[in-house]
Amino acid sequence: MLSNGSSLRVSAAVVACASAVGLSTLGIAAPALADAPAMTLTVSATGSGGSFGKNIQIDPSSTSPAGVGTYSGSVAGSNGTSSIWNCNYNFTGSSGADFANQSGSFSLTNSSNSALSFALTLAIPTQAMGPMTGRYNGSLSAALVTSAATGGVGSMSPVSGTPLWVASTAGQQINSLFNTWSGVSRSTPGVSFIGSQSFGGSQPSFPTGSFGSSLAMTFNFVLSAGATASFSTALSGVGVPVPAPGALAVLAVAGLGARRRRR
Repeated sequence: MLSNGSSLRVSAAVVACASAVGLSTLGIAAPALADAPAMTLTVSATGSGGSFGKNIQIDPSSTSPAGVGTYSGSVAGSNGTSSIWNCNYNFTGSSGADFANQSGSFSLTNSSNSALSFALTLAIPTQAMGPMTGRYNGSLSAALVTSAATGGVGSMSPVSGTPLWVASTAGQQINSLFNTWSGVSRSTPGVSFIGSQSFGGSQPSFPTGSFGSSLAMTFNFVLSAGATASFSTALSGVGVPVPAPGALAVLAVAGLGARRRRR
């Protein structure tokens, strides 16, 4: 049997180990950020007239007591002389030391007079510290929308060799959706549904070797002049700290001590 002094030392070691291993590993939820963090929206448009990029900070319009932010608004991009795209977005998001999520919808309209290739990334920061593995889930529904302003004519197609949707953490790819997909076109005003795909189940379960300082979704597509790409999407991740060898040893000693006390 352990003495009182030994028990106190083991208890203190377990507390120290909790910090080293991570709260989520011990079944304790880490708190969300007190205020929902600002997201970053990056849009790159490439066409016959060149390549034009824009980086926008999106602040939450409101934050719930649980730290979930609401992000709603619109942004536009130009080539310096005229508008070439407009984006409307409506998202919720939150993050902390070992989790992050973002979900909602957005639409992007090509307001130029020619087809453009778009790469659009929406990223939310985390408070991740130390090495962690990750578990994730994500989903995407996509559609092409055309209006009477163009006579209903429009198209949306893949960027050669690039998935429509790519999830990443701190620049490292997690997974992708619509790795191969067929372009769609319309000749009358309306909506053409491209499809829906998902991974990771209802709770984050898709394993990867990393949970980093940000969680991001990138969309890649070619859109004709006057057409609109519409998306409904979600991405969630949880981080699982990688315990140091010394922390594992302390947990083993703590478990041995607990078994001896029960005897």
